[in-house]
Amino acid sequence: MARAGVTYHDVAKAAEAIKTQGQEPTVDRVREHMGTGSKSTIAPLLKRWRSDNGEAADIGGLPNDLVEVVKSLHERVQQMADHRIEQTRQEFEASNKELRKELADSKNTIAQLTARQQDLESQIERQNKEKSALDKSLEDVRISLVKAEAQRDEAIVRTAELKESIAELKQENKDIRDHFEHYQQRTAEDRQQEREQFRIDTQGLKDQMQELQHRFDQAESRASELFDANAQLQSNADKLEQTNATLNRDLNGKVDETQNLKRDLEDAMTKNQEYQHKNEQLAEKIAALTAQKADVDKELAVLSQALKATKTELKTIQDKVTYLTDENKVILQEKAMILGQFKQLQGSL
Repeated sequence: MARAGVTYHDVAKAAEAIKTQGQEPTVDRVREHMGTGSKSTIAPLLKRWRSDNGEAADIGGLPNDLVEVVKSLHERVQQMADHRIEQTRQEFEASNKELRKELADSKNTIAQLTARQQDLESQIERQNKEKSALDKSLEDVRISLVKAEAQRDEAIVRTAELKESIAELKQENKDIRDHFEHYQQRTAEDRQQEREQFRIDTQGLKDQMQELQHRFDQAESRASELFDANAQLQSNADKLEQTNATLNRDLNGKVDETQNLKRDLEDAMTKNQEYQHKNEQLAEKIAALTAQKADVDKELAVLSQALKATKTELKTIQDKVTYLTDENKVILQEKAMILGQFKQLQGSL
């Protein structure tokens, strides 16, 4: 199918112009004269023009068979070259298109794997940060637990000290009671005389006993508070141990999840290497196709050289035919002269 803008009229006009210049209209000359059109478009139009203009007639005195053979050879070589070039171009374009598609798919896959790898790295980094935070929290809990245990031990020691102090106070109270009883016995005989003094001393002892009782009550209250604080510390220690166990379970879960993410990352890296290997294979295929294209270009150059050689040989044949034609004309002229002289001799005889 003729390309838009290239018509039979254009080809015919160009062929006639070339023929007017004394040259043989060929596909290359017509294409060069028009400045556009492909060989596959111009060739059938030029063939039609030759058929319409009776190009089978004698050209420059050449034999018709020789002209037809040369034209047929030229057209066949030209068509073979055009067909081979077009076929090679189509094959190359198809292979190039397929390779470009595979390369684009590989790039997309690599981009997806790279994004997945970055996501995994981000997740691993986030998990590491969370693990560090959990480790810090666990360390804080351990420190708090140690402090709580120290406070508990201190409270136990303090409780023991308070118990000893209470025991001492009880012993002191008992001694005072014993001393008071002994004092009562000693002062029973002169109670009347020393009643006022006894009353004063008794009141003083009562005040002292009240003070000691108050101190004893305070000590018991303090011991009760210490016991409550010890129970609270023990409860806090139990809660801290439970929290520690929970944190350890969460930490183990995070470690397992980190290991799974590392395995996913290794799988992704393996797939990435496989796609890189495929990409290298595609590059090798492209290089091979490029080498094939170079071979086709070389073969095309050889065909072009053969075509040029054929044209040169055709030119040589045309020149030789022209020379033989001229020589034949001279021989015919000489023959005519000899026949005229022979007729003159016959007339004179």
